[in-house]
Amino acid sequence: MRRANRSLATEPAILRKPRPSDGKSELQLVTEHMERIAAGEKLEAFDFARYKEASVKTALETLFHGKCAYCESVYAGLQPVDVEHYRPKGEVEGAPGHPGYWWLAMEWSNLLPSCIDCNRRRSQKTPKPGEDRLVALRADGDFDRSRSILTGKQSAFPLEEGSVHVARPGDDIEAEKRLLLDPTRDDPDLHLAFHVDRAHLISLIHPKSLDPGGAAGLPDALADPAAIASAAVASRSSAAGAVSIQVYGLNRLGLVQARTRVLRDLEFLLAMSLNLHEIAADLAERVAARSTELATLHGAARERLSEDIAMDERIAGKIGRYAEEAQARIREMAQPQAPYSSLVRAWIRAYLAE
Repeated sequence: MRRANRSLATEPAILRKPRPSDGKSELQLVTEHMERIAAGEKLEAFDFARYKEASVKTALETLFHGKCAYCESVYAGLQPVDVEHYRPKGEVEGAPGHPGYWWLAMEWSNLLPSCIDCNRRRSQKTPKPGEDRLVALRADGDFDRSRSILTGKQSAFPLEEGSVHVARPGDDIEAEKRLLLDPTRDDPDLHLAFHVDRAHLISLIHPKSLDPGGAAGLPDALADPAAIASAAVASRSSAAGAVSIQVYGLNRLGLVQARTRVLRDLEFLLAMSLNLHEIAADLAERVAARSTELATLHGAARERLSEDIAMDERIAGKIGRYAEEAQARIREMAQPQAPYSSLVRAWIRAYLAE
Protein backbone atom coordinates (compact mmCIF):
# COMPACT_ATOMS: atom_id res chain seq x y z
CA MET A 1 0.00 0.00 0.00
CA ARG A 2 1.35 3.40 -0.97
CA ARG A 3 0.10 6.82 0.01
CA ALA A 4 -1.81 8.69 -2.72
CA ASN A 5 -2.69 12.37 -2.99
CA ARG A 6 -6.31 12.57 -4.08
CA SER A 7 -5.95 16.23 -5.07
CA LEU A 8 -3.81 15.13 -8.04
CA ALA A 9 -6.92 13.73 -9.77
CA THR A 10 -9.95 15.82 -10.68
CA GLU A 11 -13.24 14.72 -9.14
CA PRO A 12 -15.45 13.32 -11.94
CA ALA A 13 -18.33 15.71 -12.58
CA ILE A 14 -20.69 12.79 -13.19
CA LEU A 15 -20.81 12.04 -9.44
CA ARG A 16 -22.80 15.20 -8.77
CA LYS A 17 -24.46 15.63 -12.16
CA PRO A 18 -28.28 15.97 -12.02
CA ARG A 19 -30.54 13.72 -14.05
CA PRO A 20 -31.88 15.46 -17.17
CA SER A 21 -35.38 14.13 -16.47
CA ASP A 22 -35.95 15.90 -13.14
CA GLY A 23 -32.78 17.83 -12.33
CA LYS A 24 -32.07 15.74 -9.23
CA SER A 25 -28.65 14.44 -8.27
CA GLU A 26 -28.15 10.86 -7.12
CA LEU A 27 -27.61 12.14 -3.58
CA GLN A 28 -31.01 13.87 -3.66
CA LEU A 29 -32.66 10.74 -5.04
CA VAL A 30 -31.21 8.39 -2.42
CA THR A 31 -32.02 10.87 0.35
CA GLU A 32 -35.69 10.83 -0.72
CA HIS A 33 -35.55 7.03 -0.96
CA MET A 34 -34.23 6.68 2.59
CA GLU A 35 -36.78 9.17 3.92
CA ARG A 36 -39.58 7.05 2.47
CA ILE A 37 -38.14 3.94 4.11
CA ALA A 38 -37.92 5.80 7.42
CA ALA A 39 -41.59 6.71 6.99
CA GLY A 40 -42.50 3.03 6.80
CA GLU A 41 -42.55 2.25 3.08
CA LYS A 42 -41.25 -1.12 1.95
CA LEU A 43 -38.76 -0.38 -0.82
CA GLU A 44 -36.02 -2.29 -2.58
CA ALA A 45 -32.43 -1.24 -2.00
CA PHE A 46 -31.50 1.92 -3.90
CA ASP A 47 -29.74 1.24 -7.19
CA PHE A 48 -26.60 3.39 -7.12
CA ALA A 49 -25.18 4.09 -10.56
CA ARG A 50 -22.92 7.15 -10.58
CA TYR A 51 -19.88 5.47 -9.02
CA LYS A 52 -19.92 2.85 -11.81
CA GLU A 53 -19.46 5.42 -14.59
CA ALA A 54 -16.42 5.11 -16.87
CA SER A 55 -15.14 8.58 -15.96
CA VAL A 56 -14.96 7.55 -12.28
CA LYS A 57 -12.92 4.45 -13.11
CA THR A 58 -10.63 6.53 -15.32
CA ALA A 59 -10.03 9.10 -12.58
CA LEU A 60 -9.23 6.37 -10.05
CA GLU A 61 -6.94 4.65 -12.53
CA THR A 62 -5.06 7.93 -12.99
CA LEU A 63 -4.77 8.51 -9.25
CA PHE A 64 -3.50 4.99 -8.50
CA HIS A 65 -1.65 4.30 -11.79
CA GLY A 66 -3.92 1.38 -12.65
CA LYS A 67 -3.14 -0.39 -9.38
CA CYS A 68 -5.25 -1.64 -6.50
CA ALA A 69 -5.31 1.01 -3.77
CA TYR A 70 -4.69 -1.63 -1.11
CA CYS A 71 -2.20 -4.19 -2.44
CA GLU A 72 -0.63 -2.34 -5.43
CA SER A 73 -1.37 -5.16 -7.86
CA VAL A 74 -1.87 -3.95 -11.43
CA TYR A 75 -5.42 -4.77 -12.47
CA ALA A 76 -5.49 -3.17 -15.93
CA GLY A 77 -5.73 -5.84 -18.62
CA LEU A 78 -5.85 -8.68 -16.08
CA GLN A 79 -9.13 -8.38 -14.19
CA PRO A 80 -12.02 -5.94 -13.83
CA VAL A 81 -11.56 -3.24 -11.23
CA ASP A 82 -14.00 -2.92 -8.35
CA VAL A 83 -14.85 0.70 -7.53
CA GLU A 84 -14.67 0.22 -3.80
CA HIS A 85 -16.59 2.20 -1.17
CA TYR A 86 -14.20 2.75 1.73
CA ARG A 87 -17.19 3.28 4.00
CA PRO A 88 -19.75 0.71 2.77
CA LYS A 89 -22.75 2.11 0.93
CA GLY A 90 -25.05 -0.70 2.16
CA GLU A 91 -24.93 -2.83 5.26
CA VAL A 92 -21.96 -2.55 7.62
CA GLU A 93 -20.53 -5.80 8.88
CA GLY A 94 -20.74 -6.10 12.67
CA ALA A 95 -23.20 -3.20 12.98
CA PRO A 96 -26.71 -4.72 12.91
CA GLY A 97 -29.37 -2.32 11.66
CA HIS A 98 -26.88 0.15 10.21
CA PRO A 99 -28.26 1.42 6.86
CA GLY A 100 -24.79 1.87 5.38
CA TYR A 101 -23.09 5.12 4.50
CA TRP A 102 -25.56 5.66 1.67
CA TRP A 103 -24.92 9.40 1.46
CA LEU A 104 -21.26 8.66 0.61
CA ALA A 105 -21.99 6.23 -2.23
CA MET A 106 -21.27 8.93 -4.83
CA GLU A 107 -18.76 10.88 -2.73
CA TRP A 108 -15.39 11.11 -4.49
CA SER A 109 -13.38 10.92 -1.25
CA ASN A 110 -15.05 7.58 -0.41
CA LEU A 111 -14.15 5.79 -3.66
CA LEU A 112 -11.06 3.64 -4.24
CA PRO A 113 -10.00 1.18 -6.95
CA SER A 114 -9.65 -2.35 -5.64
CA CYS A 115 -8.64 -5.67 -7.11
CA ILE A 116 -11.14 -8.49 -6.71
CA ASP A 117 -9.14 -10.27 -4.02
CA CYS A 118 -8.83 -7.22 -1.75
CA ASN A 119 -12.51 -6.32 -2.08
CA ARG A 120 -14.50 -9.54 -2.38
CA ARG A 121 -14.85 -11.97 0.51
CA ARG A 122 -13.27 -15.35 -0.19
CA SER A 123 -11.11 -17.97 1.49
CA GLN A 124 -7.38 -17.27 1.19
CA LYS A 125 -4.33 -19.10 2.49
CA THR A 126 -2.73 -16.86 5.11
CA PRO A 127 0.56 -17.39 6.98
CA LYS A 128 0.34 -18.52 10.59
CA PRO A 129 2.74 -16.75 12.94
CA GLY A 130 5.14 -18.87 14.95
CA GLU A 131 7.41 -18.11 17.86
CA ASP A 132 10.42 -20.11 16.63
CA ARG A 133 10.81 -18.89 13.05
CA LEU A 134 9.18 -16.93 10.28
CA VAL A 135 6.91 -18.67 7.82
CA ALA A 136 8.58 -19.63 4.52
CA LEU A 137 7.59 -20.50 0.97
CA ARG A 138 8.19 -24.15 0.11
CA ALA A 139 9.70 -25.29 -3.18
CA ASP A 140 6.17 -25.81 -4.56
CA GLY A 141 5.33 -22.16 -3.77
CA ASP A 142 3.00 -22.84 -0.84
CA PHE A 143 3.42 -21.57 2.71
CA ASP A 144 5.05 -24.07 5.02
CA ARG A 145 2.66 -22.95 7.77
CA SER A 146 -0.72 -21.46 6.93
CA ARG A 147 -4.42 -21.33 7.59
CA SER A 148 -7.27 -20.52 5.20
CA ILE A 149 -9.38 -17.59 6.39
CA LEU A 150 -11.98 -15.34 4.81
CA THR A 151 -10.40 -12.10 3.63
CA GLY A 152 -11.63 -9.28 1.41
CA LYS A 153 -13.17 -6.03 2.57
CA GLN A 154 -16.71 -6.40 1.22
CA SER A 155 -18.93 -4.61 3.81
CA ALA A 156 -16.35 -4.47 6.60
CA PHE A 157 -15.61 -1.21 8.33
CA PRO A 158 -14.33 -2.05 11.81
CA LEU A 159 -13.77 0.63 14.45
CA GLU A 160 -11.80 0.71 17.67
CA GLU A 161 -13.57 -0.64 20.72
CA GLY A 162 -16.02 1.95 22.06
CA SER A 163 -16.21 3.89 18.79
CA VAL A 164 -19.64 4.08 17.10
CA HIS A 165 -20.48 3.99 13.40
CA VAL A 166 -22.06 7.20 12.16
CA ALA A 167 -25.46 6.35 10.69
CA ARG A 168 -26.80 9.68 9.41
CA PRO A 169 -25.50 12.41 7.12
CA GLY A 170 -24.44 15.47 9.03
CA ASP A 171 -23.04 13.54 12.01
CA ASP A 172 -19.32 13.87 12.74
CA ILE A 173 -17.79 11.13 10.63
CA GLU A 174 -14.28 12.09 11.70
CA ALA A 175 -15.15 10.99 15.24
CA GLU A 176 -15.05 7.37 14.08
CA LYS A 177 -11.83 5.67 15.17
CA ARG A 178 -11.11 3.70 12.03
CA LEU A 179 -9.25 0.38 11.91
CA LEU A 180 -8.90 0.16 8.13
CA LEU A 181 -6.25 2.13 6.25
CA ASP A 182 -7.17 4.38 3.35
CA PRO A 183 -4.05 5.41 1.39
CA THR A 184 -5.63 8.77 0.52
CA ARG A 185 -6.25 9.55 4.20
CA ASP A 186 -3.48 7.64 6.00
CA ASP A 187 0.25 7.17 5.55
CA PRO A 188 0.62 3.38 5.22
CA ASP A 189 4.31 3.62 6.18
CA LEU A 190 3.22 4.56 9.71
CA HIS A 191 1.18 1.36 10.06
CA LEU A 192 2.70 -1.29 7.79
CA ALA A 193 6.23 -2.69 7.48
CA PHE A 194 7.64 -5.13 4.95
CA HIS A 195 9.73 -8.02 6.17
CA VAL A 196 12.96 -7.81 4.15
CA ASP A 197 15.56 -10.51 4.78
CA ARG A 198 17.83 -10.66 1.75
CA ALA A 199 19.16 -14.06 2.79
CA HIS A 200 15.66 -15.59 3.00
CA LEU A 201 13.41 -14.02 0.42
CA ILE A 202 9.71 -13.91 1.23
CA SER A 203 7.58 -10.79 1.03
CA LEU A 204 5.40 -10.56 4.12
CA ILE A 205 3.79 -7.46 5.63
CA HIS A 206 3.78 -6.84 9.38
CA PRO A 207 1.95 -4.19 11.38
CA LYS A 208 4.35 -1.39 12.30
CA SER A 209 5.72 -1.48 15.83
CA LEU A 210 4.80 1.49 18.01
CA ASP A 211 8.23 1.35 19.66
CA PRO A 212 11.10 3.07 17.79
CA GLY A 213 13.29 0.36 16.31
CA GLY A 214 10.87 -2.31 17.46
CA ALA A 215 9.69 -5.24 15.34
CA ALA A 216 6.15 -6.61 15.29
CA GLY A 217 5.22 -10.15 14.33
CA LEU A 218 2.61 -11.33 11.87
CA PRO A 219 -1.01 -10.88 12.96
CA ASP A 220 -2.83 -14.05 13.92
CA ALA A 221 -4.52 -15.88 11.06
CA LEU A 222 -7.99 -14.77 12.15
CA ALA A 223 -10.97 -13.21 10.42
CA ASP A 224 -11.98 -11.30 13.56
CA PRO A 225 -11.01 -7.60 13.41
CA ALA A 226 -11.73 -7.01 17.10
CA ALA A 227 -9.45 -9.88 18.19
CA ILE A 228 -6.75 -8.79 15.74
CA ALA A 229 -6.88 -5.20 17.02
CA SER A 230 -6.78 -6.33 20.65
CA ALA A 231 -3.71 -8.51 20.00
CA ALA A 232 -1.98 -5.64 18.17
CA VAL A 233 -2.58 -3.26 21.07
CA ALA A 234 -1.19 -5.84 23.49
CA SER A 235 1.96 -6.28 21.36
CA ARG A 236 2.40 -2.51 20.88
CA SER A 237 1.95 -2.58 17.14
CA SER A 238 -0.40 -0.65 14.87
CA ALA A 239 -3.93 -1.98 15.29
CA ALA A 240 -5.00 -0.37 12.00
CA GLY A 241 -2.05 -2.01 10.29
CA ALA A 242 -2.82 -5.46 11.70
CA VAL A 243 -6.54 -5.27 10.89
CA SER A 244 -5.89 -3.93 7.38
CA ILE A 245 -3.45 -6.78 6.65
CA GLN A 246 -6.07 -9.41 7.47
CA VAL A 247 -9.21 -7.68 6.13
CA TYR A 248 -7.62 -6.78 2.78
CA GLY A 249 -5.70 -10.07 2.71
CA LEU A 250 -2.31 -8.40 2.22
CA ASN A 251 -0.49 -11.64 3.08
CA ARG A 252 -2.65 -13.98 0.99
CA LEU A 253 -0.63 -16.65 -0.76
CA GLY A 254 -0.92 -15.42 -4.35
CA LEU A 255 0.02 -11.88 -3.36
CA VAL A 256 3.03 -13.02 -1.29
CA GLN A 257 4.19 -15.13 -4.24
CA ALA A 258 3.92 -12.14 -6.60
CA ARG A 259 5.80 -9.81 -4.26
CA THR A 260 8.47 -12.44 -3.60
CA ARG A 261 9.08 -12.69 -7.35
CA VAL A 262 9.72 -8.94 -7.30
CA LEU A 263 12.26 -9.42 -4.50
CA ARG A 264 14.03 -12.09 -6.56
CA ASP A 265 14.10 -9.78 -9.59
CA LEU A 266 15.62 -7.02 -7.44
CA GLU A 267 18.32 -9.33 -6.11
CA PHE A 268 19.11 -10.51 -9.66
CA LEU A 269 19.34 -6.95 -10.99
CA LEU A 270 21.54 -5.90 -8.09
CA ALA A 271 23.89 -8.86 -8.47
CA MET A 272 24.11 -8.32 -12.22
CA SER A 273 24.83 -4.62 -11.77
CA LEU A 274 27.55 -5.21 -9.17
CA ASN A 275 29.18 -7.98 -11.22
CA LEU A 276 29.14 -5.89 -14.38
CA HIS A 277 30.66 -2.94 -12.57
CA GLU A 278 33.38 -5.25 -11.24
CA ILE A 279 34.14 -6.55 -14.74
CA ALA A 280 34.24 -2.98 -16.08
CA ALA A 281 36.64 -2.00 -13.28
CA ASP A 282 38.91 -4.96 -14.10
CA LEU A 283 38.96 -3.92 -17.75
CA ALA A 284 39.77 -0.35 -16.76
CA GLU A 285 42.74 -1.60 -14.74
CA ARG A 286 43.93 -3.65 -17.71
CA VAL A 287 43.58 -0.64 -20.00
CA ALA A 288 45.67 1.43 -17.58
CA ALA A 289 48.39 -1.24 -17.41
CA ARG A 290 48.44 -1.70 -21.17
CA SER A 291 48.57 2.04 -21.72
CA THR A 292 51.72 2.16 -19.63
CA GLU A 293 53.17 -0.70 -21.67
CA LEU A 294 52.16 1.01 -24.90
CA ALA A 295 54.61 3.82 -24.23
CA THR A 296 57.50 1.32 -24.45
CA LEU A 297 56.48 -0.24 -27.78
CA HIS A 298 57.01 0.74 -31.40
CA GLY A 299 55.84 -0.29 -34.82
CA ALA A 300 53.50 -3.25 -35.34
CA ALA A 301 53.58 -4.30 -31.67
CA ARG A 302 52.44 -0.85 -30.61
CA GLU A 303 49.68 -0.89 -33.21
CA ARG A 304 48.38 -4.30 -32.08
CA LEU A 305 48.35 -3.31 -28.42
CA SER A 306 46.68 -0.02 -29.26
CA GLU A 307 43.88 -1.95 -31.01
CA ASP A 308 43.53 -4.26 -27.97
CA ILE A 309 43.24 -1.25 -25.66
CA ALA A 310 40.55 0.28 -27.87
CA MET A 311 38.63 -3.00 -27.83
CA ASP A 312 38.86 -3.21 -24.02
CA GLU A 313 37.58 0.36 -23.73
CA ARG A 314 34.61 -0.38 -25.99
CA ILE A 315 33.73 -3.53 -24.04
CA ALA A 316 34.11 -1.74 -20.71
CA GLY A 317 31.84 1.04 -21.95
CA LYS A 318 29.12 -1.39 -23.00
CA ILE A 319 29.37 -3.34 -19.75
CA GLY A 320 29.15 -0.10 -17.76
CA ARG A 321 26.03 0.91 -19.65
CA TYR A 322 24.41 -2.48 -18.98
CA ALA A 323 25.17 -2.05 -15.27
CA GLU A 324 23.62 1.41 -15.31
CA GLU A 325 20.52 0.04 -17.08
CA ALA A 326 20.10 -2.57 -14.33
CA GLN A 327 20.33 0.14 -11.68
CA ALA A 328 17.87 2.30 -13.63
CA ARG A 329 15.44 -0.63 -13.72
CA ILE A 330 15.60 -0.89 -9.93
CA ARG A 331 14.82 2.83 -9.66
CA GLU A 332 11.89 2.41 -12.07
CA MET A 333 10.49 -0.39 -9.90
CA ALA A 334 10.36 2.03 -6.95
CA GLN A 335 8.30 4.64 -8.82
CA PRO A 336 4.62 5.14 -7.88
CA GLN A 337 3.33 3.65 -11.13
CA ALA A 338 5.18 0.35 -10.64
CA PRO A 339 3.48 -2.64 -8.97
CA TYR A 340 4.50 -3.23 -5.36
CA SER A 341 6.63 -0.08 -5.35
CA SER A 342 6.33 0.28 -1.58
CA LEU A 343 7.99 -3.15 -1.25
CA VAL A 344 10.79 -2.05 -3.59
CA ARG A 345 11.40 1.07 -1.52
CA ALA A 346 11.63 -1.09 1.63
CA TRP A 347 14.14 -3.39 -0.09
CA ILE A 348 16.26 -0.41 -1.18
CA ARG A 349 16.28 0.94 2.38
CA ALA A 350 17.36 -2.47 3.70
CA TYR A 351 20.17 -2.68 1.12
CA LEU A 352 21.45 0.82 1.88
CA ALA A 353 21.39 0.07 5.62
CA GLU A 354 23.77 -2.89 5.20
